[in-house]
Amino acid sequence: MVWRQDLPSTPVDVVLFPGGERVVAADRFGGVYFYDIDGTLRTTVDTRGDPDDGIEAFSEIHDVALSGKGEYVAVISSRGLFYYTGAGRKVWAREDSLAGGTAVAVSGTGNEIAAASDANIRLLNRTGATLWVQRCPRPVTALAIAQDGSRIVFGLQDNTLTCLDRKGGEVWTFAADGWIRGVAVSQNGSRVLAGSMDGRAYLFDGAGRLLETYTLGDWVNHVALTADGTAGVAASLHEVIGISAVAATPSPTATTTTLSAATPSLTAATTTLSAATPSLTAATSSAGTPITTPENATSPPTEEGGDPPFLVLGLFACSVTVGAGFFSLRRREAPLAMDEESLPIVDEEVPTDLPPAAVEVPLNPWHISLDEGRTREAARLLSREMTTLIQSRTGSRIVTAADALAACPGEREALARFFTDADRLAYGHGDPAREDIEALEVAYLRLVEEIRSR
Repeated sequence: MVWRQDLPSTPVDVVLFPGGERVVAADRFGGVYFYDIDGTLRTTVDTRGDPDDGIEAFSEIHDVALSGKGEYVAVISSRGLFYYTGAGRKVWAREDSLAGGTAVAVSGTGNEIAAASDANIRLLNRTGATLWVQRCPRPVTALAIAQDGSRIVFGLQDNTLTCLDRKGGEVWTFAADGWIRGVAVSQNGSRVLAGSMDGRAYLFDGAGRLLETYTLGDWVNHVALTADGTAGVAASLHEVIGISAVAATPSPTATTTTLSAATPSLTAATTTLSAATPSLTAATSSAGTPITTPENATSPPTEEGGDPPFLVLGLFACSVTVGAGFFSLRRREAPLAMDEESLPIVDEEVPTDLPPAAVEVPLNPWHISLDEGRTREAARLLSREMTTLIQSRTGSRIVTAADALAACPGEREALARFFTDADRLAYGHGDPAREDIEALEVAYLRLVEEIRSR
């Protein structure tokens, strides 16, 4: 070990300058620390606001990004976007227009800064001026920009991956089977690697053609590409794989979702539907081209020379037989129903010394989902109940997890772990086990007790 430094709160990101001369680390609650390579603290910057502003001063950092050679450092937090030189001097800050930021990426020259929030993607120049804004239907989950600034690629919570050009025009879109958790792009935008919560990493060329699909054991959180796009890595919760993009060609494999160059998202959606409903597969070719077939193509044709009247008579006879059986069954069941309904209602006095077990206690909403096997829904309900509790106890308006953490400063660390685990179980690859939900419930009940005892 060369050196060690302690941070005031949990580190959320760390970046190393390309030449290795400096390290930038950010903690969860607003601090950014610039170290020399020998561990000497050069400067510290604070993204929090005036303490007198109360909750408005809170700043939860989500992402840190460097320009190509480290001349500039971008930091995005719940308060906005902050731009510094490589030595830690503030260049500008956008605290109002970019509140609620989730991700940031910087081009090689530092002339283009892509910033994401719950509502949009925007591109800014080095002076902090906004060049364009792209509205998003769902929160952004991943973001990357090519070193030459020609491509901006981002994922949303609706499972889509979208590529824009430097003017904000859409180049292509792809639909995965889970949230896009990580994305990387080569220097000139000719290769894109994305990791998804569906347990796969996807490699694309610059036109959006799917070159290869790599299946991992769990949701893929992190991906990286070399500058020339010839090699990359992808990491899930328990494994890391290396890939080579040199010989990759847009051909389907056993784990590849075939894409059409013109409409990649439509083709991906068609493939998913075909897997879910086999009857659609018969009407779609492997390349996604519709095949003209009759609607009853899966039904055997009527033999030539058959006599339709006999078929009608046979169906009529079957219906009479089934109907007779049904009414006979109803006659056998009717007396039982009448006997039950005719029983007298006895108004007995309920003993007062009944044990507690005799009193029916309503289940919590997540218990019903858990008992019925809907474990994802149980995780979402636990997260929602926690948000409702914090809002009712503190009187604060809770929209995001950052709001909940700000409202309960004494439980910040525990709440951050709870919401992270709840999101992983609710939206991760594969249904969570019952034991995982029960562990989340234990954390929930512990936090409830702490919050109510304040």
